Amino acid sequence: MDTAVWDEKKSVTPMEILVRNRGVTRNVPADDVYYIESSNRKIIVFTKDEKMECYGKIGEWENVLKGSFFRIHKGYLVNMKHVEKYSRAEVQMKNGSSCLISKYKYQDFVKAYHEYISKGGDGKRV
Repeated sequence: MDTAVWDEKKSVTPMEILVRNRGVTRNVPADDVYYIESSNRKIIVFTKDEKMECYGKIGEWENVLKGSFFRIHKGYLVNMKHVEKYSRAEVQMKNGSSCLISKYKYQDFVKAYHEYISKGGDGKRV
């Protein structure tokens, strides 16, 4: 069974995600993840150049990655670092991908994104 494991090292090094896909475990820095999509019990992790599938629940990913990631829809968790632009209907990522945004999540996303940007995009106050 493919799974995901989180490696939360103290702020000395960035958070890394261990993704087990087809019997191979990969170490992926959380900053390299553009967004995460949930589809039927599968989690699809999208980076700049590839996508990796594993089993899991998007709610678990949301809890671990909160702060620089935001859940914009029941099936999408986006990395604020890689948001290019947004509208009421979708969030476009810097790699050109678009993710649907829930009308119920829109206001909270805008608030969280503006807060993220005001902190310099890395959680630190400018």
